[in-house]
Amino acid sequence: MSGKNASLEQIQRWMQSVLMHPGGVAAGLCAPEARAHLDVAAEDLESVITRSAALGSAERLEIYVDAYHERLLECLREEFTATREALGDELYEALAFGYLQHYPSHSYTLNLLGANFARYLAESRLHAQAAPSGAGPNWPDFVIELAAFERALRDVFDGPGSEGGGGLNLEELAAIPVENWGALRFLKAACLQLHRFEHPVHAYWAALKNGEHPAAPPPRTTYLAINRRQYVVERHELSPAQFALLEQLIGGQTLGRAIVRVGELPEIDWLSVEQELQPWFARWTSAGFFVGVRLADV
Repeated sequence: MSGKNASLEQIQRWMQSVLMHPGGVAAGLCAPEARAHLDVAAEDLESVITRSAALGSAERLEIYVDAYHERLLECLREEFTATREALGDELYEALAFGYLQHYPSHSYTLNLLGANFARYLAESRLHAQAAPSGAGPNWPDFVIELAAFERALRDVFDGPGSEGGGGLNLEELAAIPVENWGALRFLKAACLQLHRFEHPVHAYWAALKNGEHPAAPPPRTTYLAINRRQYVVERHELSPAQFALLEQLIGGQTLGRAIVRVGELPEIDWLSVEQELQPWFARWTSAGFFVGVRLADV
């Protein structure tokens, strides 16, 4: 349908398709998404967008395209502040622009905009070709992990939580007979995430938030639990044994079975940490990792 006979809804949907196309106005006009609403060739654009005294139809439309993509870049800057600091403004802007070309936004919400940024860095590794002076050989991987960490913070902040739904408390946990503990299944908070990184990205991020200017840290295997409590995102560094046990528990294993599986791991000396179980669960419960427990069917 041409612009002359189009309805307001068709024009709106056509314009949205053109604006959101990563290739700009010319490519957007030819794209099937736009032509499904209005089949308007570039030479007929004035039938939809009139020219002004100073600008042609395509130039007027290009203003909106530029504003739309600048808004997307602004959102990415706000989400990946630490990653931008690590990369430097110029390199970050180039990578963010490339990301939007490879992973254009298709969602009604900007919350999903940066979901694939760390993946794009890992797939393209373009930043590895422009590493800053003095950066070590692990710097590209550190940047990828830093972006993944910042995205995890965003996901936990925006995702479902346990505020208002209550949670497991120490009194409830203490009331369970000791003989039943092995059959307990712990119900995790919806916002709890576990992550393993090969760099202490959380420490770098925290230093930036405190107004410092840290250097990229050397590699160090780091285990993190990220959770939201009372609408505040919290980060908890874990030991390898804590991480392994929590991984089993949130995967649905009973406490007894989880302990057996973790105890079988050759890298963990379970006897040396077994006495720490009670304080671990006290901390995890206070931090809101769990919203309840139930006894497994025997």
